Amino acid sequence: MYWDKQYKNNARLWGKTPSVLALAAVKYLQEHKPPAEVPGILDIGCGYGRDAFYLSEHLKCTVFGIDISEKAIEMAKKYCRQAPRVKFRRCGFTELTEGGFDIVFLSNFYQLLKKEERAGLLRTIRNVLKPNGLLFLSTLSNRDPEHFGKGIPVPNEKNSFIESVYLHFCEQSELEKDFSFLTIEELYEYEYFEPRATGETHHHISWILIGKNA
Repeated sequence: MYWDKQYKNNARLWGKTPSVLALAAVKYLQEHKPPAEVPGILDIGCGYGRDAFYLSEHLKCTVFGIDISEKAIEMAKKYCRQAPRVKFRRCGFTELTEGGFDIVFLSNFYQLLKKEERAGLLRTIRNVLKPNGLLFLSTLSNRDPEHFGKGIPVPNEKNSFIESVYLHFCEQSELEKDFSFLTIEELYEYEYFEPRATGETHHHISWILIGKNA
């Protein structure tokens, strides 16, 4: 599996610091919700847990992280003994049996899903997010300077390419349509530089979306 190999070769590929979305989520929640109203977060595509630990520590809440990479979950569980409010499981979002989450968190995961998989994820979010629950999502923009337009274009799929992996790049109108079942509280592009364990630094432009379940 591609991601198992990446984590095996590069360990904490994106370092120990939280993602841009985790920083944005904590800032938003600290400004809009008292701690007692953030009891449960589902982190889909959690990797080795860098965001799960950050969210739990700064929001004093429980976090349930899932990922299909066995190596990523192995790494996450190695460190979760120090964070009793954080739990991890190796599974895909279609295998979830739990529901009723106050927050669904998706950092740089949506972009990895093919069209039919994105549709499946939207169904999962509908099923697991509580009324008045919040979605925090980041995903690559079609203005991303690092990867957009590179690799092989995917037939009959606008803004999708296969380089080392499949990547889909979103436009604003697409996100507004896909997440129209939510009230979109915030939707904006964010430009940043992302250091990697390999020594490279990637230059990205991503969308950040915050939506509320009506």
